[in-house]
Amino acid sequence: MGVRHSARAKYCLLGAWVLVCLSAVLSLLIPHSYRLTALGDFSQVILLLAAVLAMAANVKSGDRQARLFWGLMTLGCGMWLSVQALWTYFEVFLHREVPNPFIGDVVLFLHLVPMMGALAMQPHVDREEHSTRLGALDFTLLLIWWLYLYLFAVIPWQYVSPNATLYGHSFDVLYLMEHLVFLAMAGFVWLRSVGDSKIIFGHLLGAGALYAFSSIAASVAIDFGHYYTGSFYDVPLVACMAWFFGLGLVGNHLPFRTAPIKEGEGKRDVWGARLATGAVLSLPVLAGWSEYMSHAPGRVQSFRMMLTLCGMMLMGGLLALKQYRLDKELAHANQELREASLTDLLTGAKNRRFLTTTIEGDVRHVIRAYSPNSGCASVRNRDLIFYLIDADHFKEVNDRYGHDLGDGVLVQIARRISSAIRHSDVLIRWGGEEFLVVSRYTNRDEAAALAARVLNAVGSEKYELQGGQKIGRTCSIGWAVFPWIVRDPEAVSYGDVLRVADRALYEAKKAGRNQSIGMLPLTETLPVLPPFEEKGQSIMEVLPVRTVVTLGPSASNQEAAAAAAPAKAMAATQDA
Repeated sequence: MGVRHSARAKYCLLGAWVLVCLSAVLSLLIPHSYRLTALGDFSQVILLLAAVLAMAANVKSGDRQARLFWGLMTLGCGMWLSVQALWTYFEVFLHREVPNPFIGDVVLFLHLVPMMGALAMQPHVDREEHSTRLGALDFTLLLIWWLYLYLFAVIPWQYVSPNATLYGHSFDVLYLMEHLVFLAMAGFVWLRSVGDSKIIFGHLLGAGALYAFSSIAASVAIDFGHYYTGSFYDVPLVACMAWFFGLGLVGNHLPFRTAPIKEGEGKRDVWGARLATGAVLSLPVLAGWSEYMSHAPGRVQSFRMMLTLCGMMLMGGLLALKQYRLDKELAHANQELREASLTDLLTGAKNRRFLTTTIEGDVRHVIRAYSPNSGCASVRNRDLIFYLIDADHFKEVNDRYGHDLGDGVLVQIARRISSAIRHSDVLIRWGGEEFLVVSRYTNRDEAAALAARVLNAVGSEKYELQGGQKIGRTCSIGWAVFPWIVRDPEAVSYGDVLRVADRALYEAKKAGRNQSIGMLPLTETLPVLPPFEEKGQSIMEVLPVRTVVTLGPSASNQEAAAAAAPAKAMAATQDA
Protein backbone atom coordinates (compact mmCIF):
# COMPACT_ATOMS: atom_id res chain seq x y z
CA MET A 1 0.00 0.00 0.00
CA GLY A 2 3.03 2.27 -0.17
CA VAL A 3 3.17 2.62 3.64
CA ARG A 4 5.73 1.28 6.08
CA HIS A 5 3.93 -1.02 8.50
CA SER A 6 5.20 -2.67 11.65
CA ALA A 7 6.04 -6.37 11.50
CA ARG A 8 2.82 -7.24 13.34
CA ALA A 9 0.72 -5.15 10.97
CA LYS A 10 2.42 -6.76 7.97
CA TYR A 11 1.59 -10.25 9.24
CA CYS A 12 -2.03 -9.27 9.88
CA LEU A 13 -2.34 -7.74 6.42
CA LEU A 14 -0.72 -10.78 4.83
CA GLY A 15 -3.16 -13.06 6.67
CA ALA A 16 -6.11 -11.02 5.38
CA TRP A 17 -5.03 -11.31 1.77
CA VAL A 18 -4.27 -15.01 2.19
CA LEU A 19 -7.87 -15.35 3.34
CA VAL A 20 -9.01 -13.52 0.20
CA CYS A 21 -6.99 -15.86 -2.03
CA LEU A 22 -8.27 -18.89 -0.13
CA SER A 23 -11.86 -17.73 -0.63
CA ALA A 24 -11.25 -17.39 -4.37
CA VAL A 25 -9.76 -20.88 -4.64
CA LEU A 26 -12.47 -22.53 -2.54
CA SER A 27 -15.24 -20.82 -4.54
CA LEU A 28 -13.87 -22.50 -7.66
CA LEU A 29 -13.08 -25.93 -6.21
CA ILE A 30 -15.90 -26.60 -3.76
CA PRO A 31 -19.53 -26.80 -4.91
CA HIS A 32 -22.36 -25.14 -3.03
CA SER A 33 -22.49 -26.79 0.40
CA TYR A 34 -22.88 -26.04 4.10
CA ARG A 35 -19.12 -26.23 4.59
CA LEU A 36 -18.47 -23.64 1.87
CA THR A 37 -21.20 -21.41 3.28
CA ALA A 38 -19.72 -21.58 6.79
CA LEU A 39 -16.20 -20.84 5.53
CA GLY A 40 -17.47 -17.89 3.49
CA ASP A 41 -19.52 -16.42 6.35
CA PHE A 42 -16.77 -16.76 8.95
CA SER A 43 -14.17 -15.30 6.58
CA GLN A 44 -16.27 -12.17 6.07
CA VAL A 45 -17.00 -11.85 9.81
CA ILE A 46 -13.27 -12.13 10.62
CA LEU A 47 -12.24 -9.53 8.02
CA LEU A 48 -14.96 -7.06 9.03
CA LEU A 49 -14.10 -7.49 12.72
CA ALA A 50 -10.44 -6.82 11.87
CA ALA A 51 -11.44 -3.68 9.94
CA VAL A 52 -13.56 -2.42 12.87
CA LEU A 53 -10.72 -2.99 15.36
CA ALA A 54 -8.11 -1.38 13.09
CA MET A 55 -10.23 1.75 12.60
CA ALA A 56 -11.25 1.91 16.25
CA ALA A 57 -7.55 1.97 17.21
CA ASN A 58 -7.20 5.26 15.30
CA VAL A 59 -9.96 6.93 17.33
CA LYS A 60 -7.56 7.31 20.28
CA SER A 61 -5.06 9.46 18.40
CA GLY A 62 -5.11 12.70 16.41
CA ASP A 63 -7.12 15.86 16.87
CA ARG A 64 -10.89 16.09 17.34
CA GLN A 65 -11.71 16.02 13.63
CA ALA A 66 -9.50 12.98 12.99
CA ARG A 67 -11.08 11.14 15.92
CA LEU A 68 -14.55 11.93 14.59
CA PHE A 69 -13.53 10.69 11.12
CA TRP A 70 -12.28 7.35 12.40
CA GLY A 71 -15.18 7.10 14.83
CA LEU A 72 -17.71 7.42 11.98
CA MET A 73 -15.73 4.97 9.83
CA THR A 74 -15.73 2.52 12.73
CA LEU A 75 -19.49 2.97 13.13
CA GLY A 76 -20.07 2.32 9.42
CA CYS A 77 -17.96 -0.84 9.42
CA GLY A 78 -19.54 -1.92 12.71
CA MET A 79 -23.02 -1.71 11.18
CA TRP A 80 -21.74 -3.71 8.22
CA LEU A 81 -20.33 -6.31 10.64
CA SER A 82 -23.67 -6.57 12.46
CA VAL A 83 -25.46 -7.36 9.19
CA GLN A 84 -22.87 -10.01 8.30
CA ALA A 85 -23.13 -11.52 11.78
CA LEU A 86 -26.92 -11.75 11.41
CA TRP A 87 -26.47 -13.31 7.96
CA THR A 88 -24.06 -15.85 9.47
CA TYR A 89 -26.52 -16.62 12.26
CA PHE A 90 -29.22 -17.58 9.74
CA GLU A 91 -26.99 -19.67 7.48
CA VAL A 92 -24.56 -21.31 9.92
CA PHE A 93 -26.43 -21.63 13.20
CA LEU A 94 -30.03 -21.90 12.01
CA HIS A 95 -29.14 -23.82 8.84
CA ARG A 96 -31.61 -21.64 6.92
CA GLU A 97 -31.31 -19.53 3.84
CA VAL A 98 -31.41 -15.83 4.50
CA PRO A 99 -34.92 -14.61 3.70
CA ASN A 100 -35.52 -12.21 0.85
CA PRO A 101 -36.54 -9.53 1.83
CA PHE A 102 -33.93 -9.58 4.65
CA ILE A 103 -34.51 -7.74 7.93
CA GLY A 104 -30.90 -6.59 7.99
CA ASP A 105 -31.12 -4.82 4.63
CA VAL A 106 -31.97 -1.48 6.26
CA VAL A 107 -28.78 -1.59 8.35
CA LEU A 108 -26.79 -2.66 5.29
CA PHE A 109 -28.23 0.27 3.40
CA LEU A 110 -27.59 2.82 6.17
CA HIS A 111 -24.06 1.77 7.08
CA LEU A 112 -22.65 3.92 4.25
CA VAL A 113 -24.16 7.08 5.76
CA PRO A 114 -21.65 7.30 8.68
CA MET A 115 -18.88 6.86 6.12
CA MET A 116 -20.33 9.78 4.13
CA GLY A 117 -20.34 11.78 7.37
CA ALA A 118 -16.68 10.86 7.89
CA LEU A 119 -15.83 12.21 4.44
CA ALA A 120 -17.82 15.38 5.13
CA MET A 121 -15.66 15.95 8.24
CA GLN A 122 -12.58 16.43 6.00
CA PRO A 123 -10.17 15.82 8.92
CA HIS A 124 -7.22 17.12 6.88
CA VAL A 125 -8.72 20.65 6.92
CA ASP A 126 -8.60 22.79 10.06
CA ARG A 127 -12.07 23.91 11.11
CA GLU A 128 -13.56 25.81 14.00
CA GLU A 129 -15.39 23.88 16.69
CA HIS A 130 -18.77 25.46 16.04
CA SER A 131 -18.55 24.39 12.36
CA THR A 132 -18.08 20.81 13.54
CA ARG A 133 -21.12 21.03 15.83
CA LEU A 134 -23.32 22.37 13.04
CA GLY A 135 -21.93 19.72 10.70
CA ALA A 136 -23.11 17.05 13.15
CA LEU A 137 -26.67 18.38 12.80
CA ASP A 138 -26.39 18.35 9.01
CA PHE A 139 -25.15 14.75 9.19
CA THR A 140 -28.13 13.80 11.36
CA LEU A 141 -30.50 15.39 8.84
CA LEU A 142 -28.90 13.49 5.96
CA LEU A 143 -29.01 10.22 7.93
CA ILE A 144 -32.74 10.72 8.51
CA TRP A 145 -33.17 11.56 4.80
CA TRP A 146 -31.50 8.32 3.65
CA LEU A 147 -33.61 6.38 6.13
CA TYR A 148 -36.69 8.15 4.77
CA LEU A 149 -35.72 7.17 1.21
CA TYR A 150 -35.37 3.55 2.26
CA LEU A 151 -38.71 3.55 4.07
CA PHE A 152 -40.32 5.37 1.12
CA ALA A 153 -38.96 3.23 -1.72
CA VAL A 154 -38.24 -0.21 -0.25
CA ILE A 155 -40.23 -0.91 2.91
CA PRO A 156 -43.71 -0.67 1.23
CA TRP A 157 -42.87 -3.77 -0.83
CA GLN A 158 -41.69 -5.63 2.26
CA TYR A 159 -44.50 -4.97 4.74
CA VAL A 160 -47.29 -2.73 3.36
CA SER A 161 -47.85 -4.52 0.05
CA PRO A 162 -45.32 -7.42 -0.10
CA ASN A 163 -43.75 -7.89 -3.52
CA ALA A 164 -40.31 -9.55 -3.64
CA THR A 165 -39.61 -8.44 -7.22
CA LEU A 166 -40.39 -4.77 -6.59
CA TYR A 167 -38.56 -4.97 -3.25
CA GLY A 168 -35.36 -6.26 -4.86
CA HIS A 169 -35.52 -3.80 -7.77
CA SER A 170 -36.15 -0.80 -5.46
CA PHE A 171 -33.36 -1.84 -3.09
CA ASP A 172 -30.84 -2.32 -5.91
CA VAL A 173 -31.58 1.08 -7.47
CA LEU A 174 -31.47 2.95 -4.16
CA TYR A 175 -28.35 1.07 -3.01
CA LEU A 176 -26.59 1.89 -6.28
CA MET A 177 -27.52 5.56 -5.92
CA GLU A 178 -26.10 5.58 -2.38
CA HIS A 179 -22.84 4.00 -3.52
CA LEU A 180 -22.49 6.54 -6.33
CA VAL A 181 -22.99 9.43 -3.89
CA PHE A 182 -20.38 7.92 -1.56
CA LEU A 183 -17.88 7.48 -4.39
CA ALA A 184 -18.49 11.04 -5.62
CA MET A 185 -17.77 12.39 -2.14
CA ALA A 186 -14.66 10.21 -1.77
CA GLY A 187 -13.38 11.31 -5.17
CA PHE A 188 -13.97 14.98 -4.38
CA VAL A 189 -12.14 14.79 -1.05
CA TRP A 190 -9.31 12.77 -2.60
CA LEU A 191 -8.77 15.36 -5.33
CA ARG A 192 -8.68 18.18 -2.74
CA SER A 193 -6.28 16.44 -0.36
CA VAL A 194 -2.46 16.36 -0.39
CA GLY A 195 0.35 14.36 1.21
CA ASP A 196 -0.50 11.56 3.63
CA SER A 197 -4.19 12.51 3.60
CA LYS A 198 -4.31 11.85 -0.15
CA ILE A 199 -3.00 8.32 0.46
CA ILE A 200 -5.72 7.62 3.06
CA PHE A 201 -8.52 8.98 0.89
CA GLY A 202 -7.11 7.20 -2.14
CA HIS A 203 -7.39 3.85 -0.34
CA LEU A 204 -10.91 4.75 0.82
CA LEU A 205 -11.91 5.61 -2.76
CA GLY A 206 -10.47 2.35 -4.11
CA ALA A 207 -12.06 0.20 -1.41
CA GLY A 208 -15.38 2.02 -1.87
CA ALA A 209 -15.34 1.47 -5.64
CA LEU A 210 -14.64 -2.24 -5.23
CA TYR A 211 -17.34 -2.47 -2.58
CA ALA A 212 -19.90 -0.75 -4.81
CA PHE A 213 -19.19 -3.17 -7.68
CA SER A 214 -19.20 -6.31 -5.53
CA SER A 215 -22.27 -5.45 -3.41
CA ILE A 216 -24.44 -4.43 -6.38
CA ALA A 217 -23.34 -7.55 -8.28
CA ALA A 218 -24.26 -9.73 -5.28
CA SER A 219 -27.64 -8.00 -4.85
CA VAL A 220 -28.54 -8.55 -8.51
CA ALA A 221 -27.41 -12.18 -8.27
CA ILE A 222 -29.66 -12.64 -5.20
CA ASP A 223 -32.64 -11.27 -7.14
CA PHE A 224 -32.02 -13.77 -9.96
CA GLY A 225 -31.35 -16.66 -7.56
CA HIS A 226 -27.70 -17.16 -8.60
CA TYR A 227 -26.01 -16.10 -5.37
CA TYR A 228 -24.94 -18.30 -2.49
CA THR A 229 -22.42 -17.58 0.26
CA GLY A 230 -18.93 -18.70 -0.74
CA SER A 231 -19.60 -18.33 -4.47
CA PHE A 232 -17.33 -16.37 -6.78
CA TYR A 233 -19.58 -13.30 -6.21
CA ASP A 234 -18.08 -13.14 -2.72
CA VAL A 235 -14.46 -12.87 -3.87
CA PRO A 236 -14.46 -9.12 -4.68
CA LEU A 237 -16.60 -8.53 -1.58
CA VAL A 238 -14.06 -10.30 0.64
CA ALA A 239 -11.26 -8.38 -1.12
CA CYS A 240 -12.85 -5.01 -0.34
CA MET A 241 -13.27 -6.07 3.31
CA ALA A 242 -9.55 -6.80 3.45
CA TRP A 243 -8.93 -3.42 1.82
CA PHE A 244 -10.96 -1.65 4.52
CA PHE A 245 -8.88 -3.50 7.10
CA GLY A 246 -5.75 -2.26 5.36
CA LEU A 247 -7.20 1.27 5.36
CA GLY A 248 -7.41 1.13 9.16
CA LEU A 249 -3.74 0.07 9.35
CA VAL A 250 -2.75 2.87 6.96
CA GLY A 251 -4.52 5.42 9.18
CA ASN A 252 -2.52 4.14 12.16
CA HIS A 253 0.77 4.96 10.41
CA LEU A 254 -0.29 8.08 8.49
CA PRO A 255 -2.07 10.43 10.90
CA PHE A 256 -4.00 13.34 9.45
CA ARG A 257 -2.17 16.66 9.47
CA THR A 258 -4.67 19.50 9.42
CA ALA A 259 -4.09 22.56 7.27
CA PRO A 260 -5.97 25.86 7.36
CA ILE A 261 -8.73 26.44 4.83
CA LYS A 262 -7.33 28.27 1.83
CA GLU A 263 -8.82 31.49 0.62
CA GLY A 264 -11.92 30.79 -1.43
CA GLU A 265 -12.32 27.25 -0.03
CA GLY A 266 -14.48 28.21 2.94
CA LYS A 267 -17.60 27.76 0.80
CA ARG A 268 -17.10 24.00 1.06
CA ASP A 269 -18.47 24.17 4.58
CA VAL A 270 -21.88 25.28 3.31
CA TRP A 271 -22.38 22.23 1.10
CA GLY A 272 -23.45 20.09 4.05
CA ALA A 273 -26.04 22.70 5.02
CA ARG A 274 -27.25 23.01 1.43
CA LEU A 275 -27.61 19.25 1.04
CA ALA A 276 -29.51 19.04 4.34
CA THR A 277 -31.86 21.82 3.26
CA GLY A 278 -32.34 20.18 -0.12
CA ALA A 279 -33.12 16.89 1.60
CA VAL A 280 -35.91 18.52 3.60
CA LEU A 281 -37.36 20.19 0.49
CA SER A 282 -37.33 16.88 -1.40
CA LEU A 283 -39.85 15.28 0.97
CA PRO A 284 -42.99 17.09 -0.30
CA VAL A 285 -41.78 16.55 -3.89
CA LEU A 286 -41.59 12.79 -3.34
CA ALA A 287 -44.96 12.81 -1.58
CA GLY A 288 -46.50 14.66 -4.54
CA TRP A 289 -44.99 12.16 -7.00
CA SER A 290 -46.38 9.27 -4.96
CA GLU A 291 -49.85 10.83 -4.79
CA TYR A 292 -50.30 12.00 -8.38
CA MET A 293 -47.81 10.15 -10.61
CA SER A 294 -47.16 6.78 -8.97
CA HIS A 295 -49.25 3.71 -9.79
CA ALA A 296 -48.65 2.14 -6.39
CA PRO A 297 -51.58 0.65 -4.46
CA GLY A 298 -53.60 2.95 -2.23
CA ARG A 299 -52.15 1.45 0.95
CA VAL A 300 -48.63 2.25 -0.27
CA GLN A 301 -49.59 5.81 -1.15
CA SER A 302 -51.19 6.34 2.29
CA PHE A 303 -48.09 4.90 3.99
CA ARG A 304 -45.81 7.18 2.01
CA MET A 305 -47.94 10.24 2.78
CA MET A 306 -47.90 9.51 6.52
CA LEU A 307 -44.15 8.79 6.36
CA THR A 308 -43.54 12.12 4.63
CA LEU A 309 -45.51 14.05 7.26
CA CYS A 310 -43.55 12.38 10.09
CA GLY A 311 -40.26 12.97 8.27
CA MET A 312 -41.03 16.65 7.70
CA MET A 313 -41.90 17.14 11.37
CA LEU A 314 -38.72 15.42 12.54
CA MET A 315 -36.41 17.14 10.06
CA GLY A 316 -38.17 20.47 10.61
CA GLY A 317 -37.47 20.14 14.33
CA LEU A 318 -33.79 19.50 13.63
CA LEU A 319 -33.68 22.52 11.32
CA ALA A 320 -35.23 24.63 14.08
CA LEU A 321 -32.55 23.36 16.48
CA LYS A 322 -29.87 24.18 13.93
CA GLN A 323 -31.28 27.68 13.44
CA TYR A 324 -31.31 28.17 17.21
CA ARG A 325 -27.63 27.22 17.35
CA LEU A 326 -26.84 29.50 14.43
CA ASP A 327 -28.62 32.39 16.13
CA LYS A 328 -26.73 31.66 19.32
CA GLU A 329 -23.41 31.52 17.47
CA LEU A 330 -24.26 34.78 15.68
CA ALA A 331 -25.14 36.52 18.94
CA HIS A 332 -21.90 35.25 20.47
CA ALA A 333 -19.89 36.42 17.46
CA ASN A 334 -21.55 39.84 17.58
CA GLN A 335 -20.78 40.08 21.28
CA GLU A 336 -17.14 39.18 20.61
CA LEU A 337 -16.93 41.78 17.86
CA ARG A 338 -18.47 44.38 20.15
CA GLU A 339 -16.04 43.49 22.91
CA ALA A 340 -13.13 43.64 20.47
CA SER A 341 -14.23 47.07 19.23
CA LEU A 342 -14.31 48.35 22.83
CA THR A 343 -11.10 46.70 24.02
CA ASP A 344 -7.46 47.67 23.70
CA LEU A 345 -5.71 44.78 21.94
CA LEU A 346 -2.40 45.14 23.80
CA THR A 347 -3.42 45.48 27.43
CA GLY A 348 -6.93 44.03 27.42
CA ALA A 349 -8.27 47.22 29.02
CA LYS A 350 -11.20 49.07 27.53
CA ASN A 351 -10.57 51.81 24.97
CA ARG A 352 -11.84 55.35 24.48
CA ARG A 353 -14.75 54.11 22.38
CA PHE A 354 -16.00 52.23 25.42
CA LEU A 355 -16.02 55.46 27.44
CA THR A 356 -17.91 57.24 24.67
CA THR A 357 -20.45 54.41 24.58
CA THR A 358 -21.10 54.10 28.32
CA ILE A 359 -20.31 57.44 29.98
CA GLU A 360 -23.66 59.11 29.26
CA GLY A 361 -25.47 56.33 31.10
CA ASP A 362 -23.14 56.65 34.10
CA VAL A 363 -23.56 60.43 34.15
CA ARG A 364 -27.36 60.17 34.04
CA HIS A 365 -27.26 57.67 36.89
CA VAL A 366 -25.21 60.08 39.04
CA ILE A 367 -27.48 63.03 38.23
CA ARG A 368 -30.57 61.01 39.17
CA ALA A 369 -28.89 59.90 42.41
CA TYR A 370 -28.30 63.53 43.38
CA SER A 371 -31.75 64.68 42.35
CA PRO A 372 -33.95 65.86 45.24
CA ASN A 373 -36.63 63.41 44.07
CA SER A 374 -34.33 60.40 43.88
CA GLY A 375 -35.49 58.98 47.20
CA CYS A 376 -31.96 57.80 48.07
CA ALA A 377 -31.79 57.18 51.79
CA SER A 378 -27.98 57.14 51.79
CA VAL A 379 -25.66 59.88 50.52
CA ARG A 380 -22.82 57.43 49.94
CA ASN A 381 -21.64 55.75 46.73
CA ARG A 382 -23.27 58.19 44.35
CA ASP A 383 -20.11 59.75 42.86
CA LEU A 384 -18.21 59.17 39.66
CA ILE A 385 -14.45 59.63 40.01
CA PHE A 386 -11.99 59.92 37.11
CA TYR A 387 -8.38 58.81 37.72
CA LEU A 388 -5.83 59.61 35.01
CA ILE A 389 -2.76 57.40 35.52
CA ASP A 390 0.55 57.88 33.69
CA ALA A 391 3.60 55.58 33.94
CA ASP A 392 6.60 57.61 35.07
CA HIS A 393 9.57 57.94 32.70
CA PHE A 394 8.19 55.21 30.46
CA LYS A 395 10.00 56.54 27.40
CA GLU A 396 13.24 55.39 29.03
CA VAL A 397 11.96 51.80 29.01
CA ASN A 398 11.22 51.90 25.28
CA ASP A 399 14.51 53.65 24.47
CA ARG A 400 16.62 51.25 26.53
CA TYR A 401 14.88 47.89 26.06
CA GLY A 402 12.86 48.37 22.88
CA HIS A 403 9.16 48.74 22.25
CA ASP A 404 8.42 45.00 22.47
CA LEU A 405 9.68 44.75 26.04
CA GLY A 406 8.11 48.13 26.77
CA ASP A 407 4.75 46.75 25.65
CA GLY A 408 5.26 43.82 28.02
CA VAL A 409 5.84 46.18 30.94
CA LEU A 410 2.77 48.16 29.93
CA VAL A 411 0.68 45.00 30.01
CA GLN A 412 1.97 44.24 33.52
CA ILE A 413 1.14 47.77 34.66
CA ALA A 414 -2.42 47.39 33.33
CA ARG A 415 -2.81 44.12 35.23
CA ARG A 416 -1.59 45.68 38.46
CA ILE A 417 -3.94 48.63 38.12
CA SER A 418 -6.81 46.25 37.40
CA SER A 419 -5.98 44.25 40.54
CA ALA A 420 -6.12 47.41 42.68
CA ILE A 421 -9.53 48.68 41.57
CA ARG A 422 -13.00 47.30 42.23
CA HIS A 423 -15.08 45.13 39.91
CA SER A 424 -17.47 48.01 39.34
CA ASP A 425 -14.61 50.27 38.21
CA VAL A 426 -13.50 50.42 34.59
CA LEU A 427 -9.89 50.51 33.36
CA ILE A 428 -9.42 52.32 30.03
CA ARG A 429 -6.30 52.62 27.88
CA TRP A 430 -6.27 56.40 27.42
CA GLY A 431 -3.28 56.54 25.09
CA GLY A 432 0.39 55.54 25.09
CA GLU A 433 1.36 54.74 28.68
CA GLU A 434 -1.63 56.60 30.10
CA PHE A 435 -4.70 54.96 31.62
CA LEU A 436 -8.06 56.20 32.87
CA VAL A 437 -9.95 54.55 35.71
CA VAL A 438 -13.63 55.41 35.93
CA SER A 439 -14.68 54.57 39.47
CA ARG A 440 -18.45 54.15 39.61
CA TYR A 441 -20.86 53.95 42.54
CA THR A 442 -18.24 55.34 44.90
CA ASN A 443 -17.79 58.10 47.44
CA ARG A 444 -15.47 61.10 47.03
CA ASP A 445 -14.28 60.81 50.63
CA GLU A 446 -12.65 57.46 49.74
CA ALA A 447 -11.09 58.57 46.45
CA ALA A 448 -7.59 58.96 47.88
CA ALA A 449 -7.67 55.38 49.20
CA LEU A 450 -8.10 53.95 45.72
CA ALA A 451 -5.33 56.19 44.40
CA ALA A 452 -3.04 54.89 47.16
CA ARG A 453 -3.84 51.27 46.22
CA VAL A 454 -2.97 51.95 42.58
CA LEU A 455 0.28 53.72 43.50
CA ASN A 456 1.27 50.80 45.68
CA ALA A 457 0.27 48.15 43.13
CA VAL A 458 2.21 49.83 40.31
CA GLY A 459 5.34 50.88 42.20
CA SER A 460 5.85 48.41 45.05
CA GLU A 461 7.45 45.60 43.04
CA LYS A 462 9.76 45.48 40.04
CA TYR A 463 8.70 44.37 36.58
CA GLU A 464 10.13 41.26 34.95
CA LEU A 465 11.71 41.43 31.50
CA GLN A 466 12.95 38.65 29.26
CA GLY A 467 16.24 37.16 30.35
CA GLY A 468 15.53 37.54 34.06
CA GLN A 469 16.03 41.31 34.13
CA LYS A 470 13.87 43.43 36.41
CA ILE A 471 13.14 47.14 36.44
CA GLY A 472 11.29 49.42 38.80
CA ARG A 473 8.58 51.76 37.59
CA THR A 474 6.15 54.10 39.31
CA CYS A 475 3.15 56.12 38.18
CA SER A 476 1.55 59.51 38.67
CA ILE A 477 -2.18 60.01 39.17
CA GLY A 478 -4.53 62.93 38.80
CA TRP A 479 -8.17 62.58 39.83
CA ALA A 480 -11.35 64.61 40.07
CA VAL A 481 -14.98 63.90 40.98
CA PHE A 482 -18.31 64.18 39.24
CA PRO A 483 -20.58 65.90 40.05
CA TRP A 484 -18.34 68.79 40.79
CA ILE A 485 -21.11 70.76 42.50
CA VAL A 486 -23.25 68.40 44.54
CA ARG A 487 -26.15 70.87 44.80
CA ASP A 488 -26.14 71.41 41.06
CA PRO A 489 -24.87 68.17 39.38
CA GLU A 490 -25.35 69.46 35.85
CA ALA A 491 -23.46 72.74 36.37
CA VAL A 492 -20.09 71.22 35.35
CA SER A 493 -19.96 68.54 32.63
CA TYR A 494 -18.05 65.29 32.95
CA GLY A 495 -15.75 66.53 30.17
CA ASP A 496 -14.72 69.50 32.30
CA VAL A 497 -14.15 67.18 35.25
CA LEU A 498 -11.90 65.03 33.05
CA ARG A 499 -9.91 68.15 32.18
CA VAL A 500 -9.57 68.91 35.90
CA ALA A 501 -8.20 65.36 36.40
CA ASP A 502 -5.76 65.95 33.55
CA ARG A 503 -4.61 69.19 35.23
CA ALA A 504 -4.17 67.29 38.49
CA LEU A 505 -2.03 64.69 36.68
CA TYR A 506 0.11 67.45 35.26
CA GLU A 507 0.62 68.86 38.75
CA ALA A 508 1.50 65.40 40.11
CA LYS A 509 4.19 64.92 37.48
CA LYS A 510 5.43 68.46 37.97
CA ALA A 511 5.69 67.85 41.73
CA GLY A 512 8.08 64.94 41.28
CA ARG A 513 5.94 61.95 40.09
CA ASN A 514 5.18 58.76 42.07
CA GLN A 515 2.20 60.41 43.69
CA SER A 516 -1.42 61.26 43.13
CA ILE A 517 -3.09 64.65 43.33
CA GLY A 518 -6.82 64.88 43.55
CA MET A 519 -8.81 68.04 42.99
CA LEU A 520 -12.09 68.71 44.77
CA PRO A 521 -14.35 71.80 44.74
CA LEU A 522 -13.47 74.33 47.39
CA THR A 523 -17.00 75.76 47.51
CA GLU A 524 -20.47 74.66 46.47
CA THR A 525 -20.96 77.70 44.21
CA LEU A 526 -19.54 78.67 40.83
CA PRO A 527 -18.03 82.06 39.96
CA VAL A 528 -19.69 84.26 37.37
CA LEU A 529 -18.40 82.73 34.14
CA PRO A 530 -19.10 85.12 31.22
CA PRO A 531 -16.30 87.61 31.99
CA PHE A 532 -13.80 84.75 32.17
CA GLU A 533 -15.09 83.09 29.03
CA GLU A 534 -14.77 86.39 27.19
CA LYS A 535 -11.06 86.33 28.06
CA GLY A 536 -10.77 82.88 26.52
CA GLN A 537 -10.48 80.99 29.82
CA SER A 538 -12.04 77.56 30.31
CA ILE A 539 -14.11 76.55 33.29
CA MET A 540 -11.19 74.44 34.48
CA GLU A 541 -9.08 77.56 34.92
CA VAL A 542 -11.59 79.35 37.12
CA LEU A 543 -12.81 76.52 39.35
CA PRO A 544 -11.76 77.03 42.98
CA VAL A 545 -10.19 73.76 44.13
CA ARG A 546 -8.62 72.08 47.09
CA THR A 547 -6.05 69.34 46.53
CA VAL A 548 -5.49 65.93 48.10
CA VAL A 549 -1.93 64.58 47.80
CA THR A 550 -1.05 60.89 48.18
CA LEU A 551 2.57 59.71 47.85
CA GLY A 552 3.80 56.53 46.25
CA PRO A 553 5.39 53.62 48.18
CA SER A 554 9.05 54.70 47.73
CA ALA A 555 8.72 58.41 48.72
CA SER A 556 10.30 59.62 52.00
CA ASN A 557 8.84 62.13 54.42
CA GLN A 558 11.14 64.84 53.06
CA GLU A 559 9.95 64.13 49.55
CA ALA A 560 6.38 64.35 50.82
CA ALA A 561 6.88 67.83 52.15
CA ALA A 562 8.61 68.96 48.97
CA ALA A 563 5.89 67.41 46.82
CA ALA A 564 3.05 68.97 48.76
CA ALA A 565 4.47 72.52 48.57
CA PRO A 566 3.76 73.22 44.86
CA ALA A 567 0.26 71.82 45.17
CA LYS A 568 -0.49 73.99 48.19
CA ALA A 569 0.86 77.04 46.42
CA MET A 570 -1.35 76.31 43.40
CA ALA A 571 -4.41 75.87 45.64
CA ALA A 572 -3.70 79.14 47.44
CA THR A 573 -3.41 80.94 44.12
CA GLN A 574 -6.72 79.54 42.87
CA ASP A 575 -8.46 80.25 46.17
CA ALA A 576 -7.40 83.87 45.92
